Amino acid sequence: MSVSATQNILGKDDFLRLFVKQMQYQNPLNPMDNTEFASQLAQFSSLEQLTNINTQMKDLLIFQNSLHNTLTASFIGRNVRYGGEQEGNGTVTGITFENNLTFLVIDGKTKIRLSDIKEIS
Repeated sequence: MSVSATQNILGKDDFLRLFVKQMQYQNPLNPMDNTEFASQLAQFSSLEQLTNINTQMKDLLIFQNSLHNTLTASFIGRNVRYGGEQEGNGTVTGITFENNLTFLVIDGKTKIRLSDIKEIS
């Protein structure tokens, strides 16, 4: 049985191995109750579906981030007016990424959040 070192959780493969071992070592004269068997199969099915949803959500997030980065790159060379912690205007000369946040560099010196843009020209 493999347990993830970083998360300490059992995966769907571990669950299936435990289930098969339980089936192998059950007493043939006193087999597992059908209700319990069906319940464990339903739990395995739910676990598998949740794992698939998690994988699809991660893929969607990666796709969304790539679209976000493409959109952000289209601001380079554009004049913007911005507000927020600091207000002003200038030309977007670069992009920086810090802690999963995207910042625009204005006139090579001022760093603003993408959400602070008020106008693009």
